[in-house]
Amino acid sequence: MIIDGMGDRPIKDLGYKTPLEAANTPNMDKLAEIGINGIMDPIRPGIRAGSDTSHISILGYDPYEVYTGRGPFEAAGIGLDVIAGDIAFRCNFSTQDENGIIVDRRAGRIREGTEEIAGSINSLKLEGFEDIEIIFKESTGHRAVLVLRGAGLSDKVSDADPKHEGKPPKEVVPLDDSPEAAKTAAILNKFVKTSYDLLKDHPVNLKRINEEENPANVALPRGEGAVPQ
Repeated sequence: MIIDGMGDRPIKDLGYKTPLEAANTPNMDKLAEIGINGIMDPIRPGIRAGSDTSHISILGYDPYEVYTGRGPFEAAGIGLDVIAGDIAFRCNFSTQDENGIIVDRRAGRIREGTEEIAGSINSLKLEGFEDIEIIFKESTGHRAVLVLRGAGLSDKVSDADPKHEGKPPKEVVPLDDSPEAAKTAAILNKFVKTSYDLLKDHPVNLKRINEEENPANVALPRGEGAVPQ
């Protein structure tokens, strides 16, 4: 049993204990008493591994050889039939104001209406890139997945997520000199802009605005990865 991410940090409201220290855990205490306990470096000491690369390594694969990014895992995890060569991204539904600034990266931690919002984006055809299939599906809460399918694509591109509120979406740039990376970056920049144009007046978002909740009016791709064999 591998307990992933349980450690957490001390919290002032808990008397500077971690949630695990503060919790009543008789069953885990018994497992610890009768079992063998240890700390595992899934990849190697000194590397702070994420869940995805840790799981790959634990299952016997070398993440340095097979890991391309988080996107393919997210896509497979929500039931999309990804195929080798697809480029997949995690996405956040976020709130962008009329000046193009991200004011809430998680759109008020939206929980309802994301299926309808995602449906407006799924199968979108971007002008100039009609040969690329866009597959978009909501995940849990403010999360979603974008899959690009077609010829001449690359996962060597940057994120659109600015990581902090108060900034515009980041311009996606190619991370190498290939025409495939340049094409993919151009697609993503157009996708972000088009998602805002599609979603700013979406009925779900108009209802959220009316209820003084932040709208999910833009989709920000991140965590890019090429789907492997």
